[in-house]
Amino acid sequence: MNSISDYKKRIGKQKNVETATVKHAKHSIKTFFRHSPSFEEVLLNNDEVKVPVQIVSDAKIPTVKTILMEPDYSIKAGHSIKRSNNEIWLCLSDDPNDVYVSGKIERCNFDLRWIDQDGFIQSFPSILYFNARSNFGTEEDKLMNLPAGRRQIVVSKNVETQLIQRDTRFIIGSEAFKVIDTDYMSDDGLVNLSLQSDQIDPVKDNLELGIADYNKLSKYELIILNDNPLSLSAHQSAKINVKVLKNGTETINPQLEYSSSNTDLVSVDEQGIVTIHESGEVTITVSAYGIEKQLNIYVAHTIHYDYDATIDGANDIYLNRESTYVASFYNNGIKISDESSFSLTNLDGSPTLLASITSQDPIANACTVKANSIRKLGTVILHVKNANGLSSGQKEIKIKSLI
Repeated sequence: MNSISDYKKRIGKQKNVETATVKHAKHSIKTFFRHSPSFEEVLLNNDEVKVPVQIVSDAKIPTVKTILMEPDYSIKAGHSIKRSNNEIWLCLSDDPNDVYVSGKIERCNFDLRWIDQDGFIQSFPSILYFNARSNFGTEEDKLMNLPAGRRQIVVSKNVETQLIQRDTRFIIGSEAFKVIDTDYMSDDGLVNLSLQSDQIDPVKDNLELGIADYNKLSKYELIILNDNPLSLSAHQSAKINVKVLKNGTETINPQLEYSSSNTDLVSVDEQGIVTIHESGEVTITVSAYGIEKQLNIYVAHTIHYDYDATIDGANDIYLNRESTYVASFYNNGIKISDESSFSLTNLDGSPTLLASITSQDPIANACTVKANSIRKLGTVILHVKNANGLSSGQKEIKIKSLI
């Protein structure tokens, strides 16, 4: 038993010595770290807080350097480094120890831009190899020559870059290249892309912006449905009703942000619910997918009512087919319960023979519209109003052929 106890004591003393040694080493390095000619402060991953580092040049390859982190700071492969001259460097590998972390970094020379699967523009600094790529294994001088018409790109691994698939196309200079191979596993924190020359398509590719397949870019519209300006009274509640269209089709659960120009008068939460604190004028800004729209609100001492109605349902009905539509009624943007009444007209408001309402439920605020089988195509307007007629709305419906 005594031998076991002695062993534990020796191990404990050894750990204490190691801890003290590491602590002393960190203190010594910190004391002189910022006095080195290689010292500078950089930004990691677009963070606003500057990080103390030493960047040591490599005379053999000027675009590759060694980065040393001040003790208690760290860096990992895939991290981006922004230097004081605004150059972006990418960490290719990291080598941590008990005292400090070091790594290899390389200067980014290409802004990788593409249209992702959701139709958004993505842009990340990357390293483009167009003639030869260094191999940073045991032999740093070893080079890998790239065949003619080939390129290789290294970019930080993240949610967006991991979705890059084969046949994704990029514009490099005035040429087009497509991905023929993707590697997300070989290098921690990095994505390696192998590219092959491809034909420029002037219809799809935007050479001015340097983005291939630009025709895939989603076009968004942001529509505020409330009256603008919107008149309210003090202590009255309201909701901002917004519709977002993606390539002409309404987006379900869009990502919206709201802000008020004067929260002392009117505040707005993340759901678009407006809270009135005092009378006056204020502007609410609604943002979504890079688009901003403003709603001007005037808060008076008297009560104001803003009635509205919307209709949800298909935009098209094929001949001799039917579709169901549901109406919603609002007062100052807040949904209210009421009875409904539907009707159909031509675009000019005259009675229509293109379709008919086969049934409607005023309590459920729903109706069924059937396209007539008269072999005549066109557009009809579905109208709805509430019981007292103060809330009304309409929806265009196209009558289409099955052929």
